[in-house]
Amino acid sequence: MAKFEDRMKHLEEIVTKLESGEEDLDRSIELFEEGLKLSKELQKELKEYEKKIDELMKDDGPKEV
Repeated sequence: MAKFEDRMKHLEEIVTKLESGEEDLDRSIELFEEGLKLSKELQKELKEYEKKIDELMKDDGPKEV
């Protein structure tokens, strides 16, 4: 699986293509479906990261740097 940042960049590229209005309808729908799927995956992953951070903060408390 690609890194989170790489997948986020790909999602941004999809949005840019859709906003440009240069793609035909069929391609726009394909891009929209791909973007929606990618967005859901990224949201799920972010929630998992947030949960992990919350657990670390709860277990160890905030660390002073």
